[in-house]
Amino acid sequence: MTIGTFAARRHHADPLAALPLDVGSDLAAALRHAIELQRPELFLDVVVWAQSALHFRDVGPTALLRALGAMRMYLTDYVTVSDVEAARTMLSLARKELAIIHVNEISVIDESAPAGAISRRYFRALLNGDEARATREVLLALADGMTALTVYEHIFTPVLHEVGRLWERNEIGVWQEHAIAASVERLMAQLVDVAPAQPRRELSMASAALAPAQHDIASRMVTDTFAICGWNATFLGGSVPSGDLLEYVDRVSIDVLALSVTMARDLPPVRALIRELDARPLAPLVIVGGHALSLHPSLWRAIGADGYALTPLHAVRLANELIER
Repeated sequence: MTIGTFAARRHHADPLAALPLDVGSDLAAALRHAIELQRPELFLDVVVWAQSALHFRDVGPTALLRALGAMRMYLTDYVTVSDVEAARTMLSLARKELAIIHVNEISVIDESAPAGAISRRYFRALLNGDEARATREVLLALADGMTALTVYEHIFTPVLHEVGRLWERNEIGVWQEHAIAASVERLMAQLVDVAPAQPRRELSMASAALAPAQHDIASRMVTDTFAICGWNATFLGGSVPSGDLLEYVDRVSIDVLALSVTMARDLPPVRALIRELDARPLAPLVIVGGHALSLHPSLWRAIGADGYALTPLHAVRLANELIER
């Protein structure tokens, strides 16, 4: 089938194109990237996520099964001929995975944790649109002796993960997701300014999310955490083109580059960038983190990174260890 006829088919009765939330495009991209990295679990992760997201939007399970069937029927529209067998295997695994109902029921915010109660109150205030009250919860915690690093680790991080879970469950909209993220970022800017200064170190780092990754709040948190811990830290933002990031590394001497990997589709660009860096005589250490890697921590080796960090504070500790070596 030619590209032209495939495009025409998508405008009619293609079950993949009919899925909401751009799930069809995510499935097609995940299949290609899973084959490229030889990691079937990357495709299965997206299938499981799609099952849950569609379930909470009243899309029956047969819709996803029909979409996978359409992918199998027109595989050469998604992968090269040499990858067809690998794609068929992954699609078969995906159909088996869908026999199990995956529903994300457990809240990320653990109220039994040390900062769990504060995290829950902070989150509820943000959900209610009361940013002033939410901010007051954090400022009171700081006045009681909580550190800015603890706020990042045990309040901001679980709250942002809970936002993603509730969006998946169709309990909040995109506008609420963006509003909460913006509120968190405004408070982060305050905390960096008031955090007790630690001894400055002759070490520098930069943090970014490579294009096409749009989400940059995790990178900002990593940058702030390094800065609070005494590093010279630079936040480069989200959706940074690889070429521009390579030019930055060539022009600015940094010891560590921290990259955020939120989606499976973010992995191949990161791997390509690391290969470019490896070809340079002097290159920074590369630490990676993010949702796509938290599901399968060993993936950092497959993309050639120097290490993987589950949290921003872990990234600082890992960077210190790698530098000492």
